Amino acid sequence: MPGLLKKLEIFGRNLLFRIIAPGVSATDALPSLPDGVIIDRVLIMRQDRIGDMIMTLPLLRRLREIHPDLSIAVVASESNSVILKYEKDISVITYDKSPGKFLSSLLAARDFMPDVVVDMHMHDSTTSFIYAALSGAKWKLHIDRENRLPFNIRVEVSQDGHIMDAFSGLLSGLGRKVETEELKREISLYDTETDFARCFWSGLDVAPEDCIAINISSGGENRWWGMDRYREVCRGIISLGMKPLLLYAPEHKERASTIAMQEAEILISPLTPTVLHVAALLRDVRLLVSPDTSVVHIAASSGIPVVGMYLPFDPSLPKWYPWQVSSRILMSEDHRSLESISPESVIRGVQEILEIGRGIK
Repeated sequence: MPGLLKKLEIFGRNLLFRIIAPGVSATDALPSLPDGVIIDRVLIMRQDRIGDMIMTLPLLRRLREIHPDLSIAVVASESNSVILKYEKDISVITYDKSPGKFLSSLLAARDFMPDVVVDMHMHDSTTSFIYAALSGAKWKLHIDRENRLPFNIRVEVSQDGHIMDAFSGLLSGLGRKVETEELKREISLYDTETDFARCFWSGLDVAPEDCIAINISSGGENRWWGMDRYREVCRGIISLGMKPLLLYAPEHKERASTIAMQEAEILISPLTPTVLHVAALLRDVRLLVSPDTSVVHIAASSGIPVVGMYLPFDPSLPKWYPWQVSSRILMSEDHRSLESISPESVIRGVQEILEIGRGIK
């Protein structure tokens, strides 16, 4: 049934695309906005994962710096829109697959009246183009690649290096170079999240900087590493004179409790209502151990070093490795699981980062 619903969703989007843009093509696209074009309102398409929004956020802030009079709206997913919760001067339009909410968000995009729409996805997105077409924007901007969708500006971006290079190159298509140096990267929080973290740490006899966070949750069971392995890493961290702090998704609370059961020095985080609460807990820890997930990017945004565990053969890597923080990348030998990564290699990575100290590569 889920597969059928997905096919129906794709069919519906493609049908809508053919209705609103019949006979259009992607030929004769420009490499950037023409000289002299003045833009007042830009709509950013970012209706995907939390990590994508975390990486995009500092570039949106830089965009405001170099285009101070620019009004910015972002089409975000329900899950990643929380990253923009406390961002000033950025409007959020929430994408939802349900027909009623989807149409409502399309109307909101049109009411915003953008001059240009920028699709931040590095692949075809019929959904993005539907928003772009129905928004009434004159300029529709995407990366320069073979693409069946008729965006009329195709920006050549770096296919090598980190994804941030591609993102900044794409946004530079708006007419002014978007640099990645000295970006303001930390996620904005408010009292709700900072008080949550302060309350947790005040109840302990250990400072956050003496703790190493270990995220045991990820986007799929193929990234579940196993209780015994996590417990062994915790013991190794304790032997290094640090305290392990277990982070987990709400559905994995029992796993965290089981890992900590035989080790009194293992700390367990409280249940975190949102990823913003996770960000608040992480802000002052020494480093993070985690499988490939958005928590890696949350930590990196606060300058927290990372020991990351990854599955091989993922075409998005190494573009999505922790950006501009000290890190150790551990790659599994098996694309189906992380089991070939040993606890000893994780502990060794932790020890190496502790010896280097927290900082930029």
